[in-house]
Amino acid sequence: MRSGRMSLIANYNYHSATFESLRANCRRSPVRSFWNITGDYLRNEARHDFLGEAALFAVMVITAFLPLISNAHALMGFVRAIGNY
Repeated sequence: MRSGRMSLIANYNYHSATFESLRANCRRSPVRSFWNITGDYLRNEARHDFLGEAALFAVMVITAFLPLISNAHALMGFVRAIGNY
């Protein structure tokens, strides 16, 4: 800093990005359907973590289900208590 002014810092290591996947022509590439994308995911990526994710899902379902049962039991007790009046 000289005389109260800030100088700008330039990044001289900047390199522009290249886009090899872009095409110069205007023709559209075919659109893949949702089922093809899902099939590719299930075939390639989902296999590796399926058991762990299924176990985690089961724990989440049980964790969400237990308070619902408890609330239903309390509601039935409440209905019985006010039904006597």
